[in-house]
Amino acid sequence: MPTFTLISAAEDPFERLAEAAHATVRAGFIADYLAATNLIDRAHVAYEVALYDAANPGEPPLMDEIRGLHLPAAA
Repeated sequence: MPTFTLISAAEDPFERLAEAAHATVRAGFIADYLAATNLIDRAHVAYEVALYDAANPGEPPLMDEIRGLHLPAAA
């Protein structure tokens, strides 16, 4: 006879998997942007990031993070 297991909302494994997937995608975009060797490649990655940002309006914009890579750190 099958049994059912109740998973509370605080311990939803799907949420953890989704967060890990988003973090991996964001890190991949940043790595691709930094690895781009010319303006055309960087523009293509920036276009993909713009699409990603548009598809995920509830998250902080990834393009802001990429732009922040070129700013000096505060002391």
